[in-house]
Amino acid sequence: MQKSFFTTKTSFVGAIIAVALLVLLVAEFSSFALGAYYVYDEPTSDVVSPTLHTSSGVVLEVSAFGLNNNTKRTVWIDPNISINDSGDEFIDPSSGFIVGNVTTNSSGDAIKNFTLDQSILSKIQSDGQAVHTVWIVGIQNSTANLHELTSDSEQNYTVDTQESGIILFATLITFELPVNFNLGQLFIVLWTIYLILFAMAMNGPIRNLWSAIKASYTKGMFALLDNSMLGTLIVFPVVTWVTIAISLLEQAGGVSTGSLPPADPLLQFVELTIAPLREEVGFRVIPIGVVALVILFSRGKIRDGLLALWHPSRYLKKNDSPEGYKRHLRSIYVAIVVSAILFGIAHVLLGAGWGPGKILSAAVAGIGLAGLYYVYGLPAAILLHWSIDYFLSVFDLNASLSSAGDLITVYTLFIAVVGSVILILLVVRSFRNQTLTLSPNTWFGGS
Repeated sequence: MQKSFFTTKTSFVGAIIAVALLVLLVAEFSSFALGAYYVYDEPTSDVVSPTLHTSSGVVLEVSAFGLNNNTKRTVWIDPNISINDSGDEFIDPSSGFIVGNVTTNSSGDAIKNFTLDQSILSKIQSDGQAVHTVWIVGIQNSTANLHELTSDSEQNYTVDTQESGIILFATLITFELPVNFNLGQLFIVLWTIYLILFAMAMNGPIRNLWSAIKASYTKGMFALLDNSMLGTLIVFPVVTWVTIAISLLEQAGGVSTGSLPPADPLLQFVELTIAPLREEVGFRVIPIGVVALVILFSRGKIRDGLLALWHPSRYLKKNDSPEGYKRHLRSIYVAIVVSAILFGIAHVLLGAGWGPGKILSAAVAGIGLAGLYYVYGLPAAILLHWSIDYFLSVFDLNASLSSAGDLITVYTLFIAVVGSVILILLVVRSFRNQTLTLSPNTWFGGS
C-alpha cells in the first residue's frame, strides 16, 4: 500500500514543526514568568512613589511619566476620589494630605523628592487606610466641595493597591463580583490558574505533549493536533494574523477600529491577565457550553451535562450516537456563530474604546476561540485568548525588551503560515473522509 504524503514521507516535516512550536512555547513561558517579575520587582506604573528612610527623615521619591507636558501637578496622599456617570474623576479637597507640587517637563515627566515631616507621617499612619495611595493630580474645575481632575491624573499603583470588585461577563451582560483584594494577590491567583491550565493543556486530550511530538515524527504533522497545547500554538498565530489583516484592510477602507484608552501600565497588565478567563467563560461557556449542557440535560445526563461546560465535544460525543451527534452539531454551529457575533459586538457596546471595525476582527477571533473551546475544552480557549492578549503585550512594558517582542511577532507570522497550511490540509482531508465533526477523536490525529 502506498504511504500517505502526510505520514512516513513527511515525518521530518512533522518533527520540524514540532520543534518550531516548542520554541514558541518556551517564549510563552518566558513571558509568563516575566509577568511576575514586572508585578513584583520592576515598576511598571505611570507613577512610582517609594519611600526612603534617611537620616533627615522620610523621603517620598515621586516619579511620574506620560502626563501633560509643562503643567503643574499636586502630589496628594490618600485622597477620596469619586467618579460620576460620565466617568469623570473628582477629588474631595478636604481629604488626604497634600505633599507638594511638581511641574512636568517637556516630555510630560515629573520627578521630585519630598521630605515628609513627622506630623504629616503621624496623620497619614492614623488615617485608617490599610494601603496608602499617592496621586499625581491636575485640577481643571473646582467647587467648594470637589475638584474635577484632568484626564491624565494618575495614581501610584503597586502590588498592594486595593480593589474591591471584579467585572464579569455573561455575554453582553456585565456584573461585578464584590471581593476585596490587592493587585498582587489577584495576580498570584491568576498566575496559579494559568499554570494549572498550561499543565492540563499539555496533558491531552488524546496524547500528552511529548507523546504528540514523538508521533509527529512517526505519523506526520497532524499528530501534533492530538495535544491541546500544540493545537493552541498552531491556531494562535493564525487567528492573530488574520485579525491583524482584517483590521488593516478596514483601516485602509476608512473603517475605524479604535483602540483601548490609555491606562496605567500595571492596571492594564493585570487586566490583560484576567480578561481571557472572564471573557472565555462569558462568551464561550455561555452560550456554547450551555447548549451542550441543555442537550445532555434533556437526556437525563446531569453529570455529563455539567462536565460539558468544561469540554463540550467530549461529553456530547460520549453520550450520542454518530447520527445524534451530527444532528446536535447543528445547534453547536449556531451557538458558535452567535457567540462570535456577541463577542464582536461587545467590544464596541461595552465601552472599551474600540470602533465599529473591531466587531468583524473580534468576531473572527471569536470563531477561532469557540472552535478551540469546543474541540479541546476551556483550557485551550483561555490559553489562546491569553496568548493574543498577554503574551504579545508583555514585552512592550519594557523598552529594552521591545526588540525581543518584535522578533517574536515576526516568528508568529512564520508559524501562522505553517499553521494555515496544516489547518487547510486538515479540512480538505476531513471532507474527503467525511469526518469533519468537531471532535478530536475523529478529526485530529496522524494515526
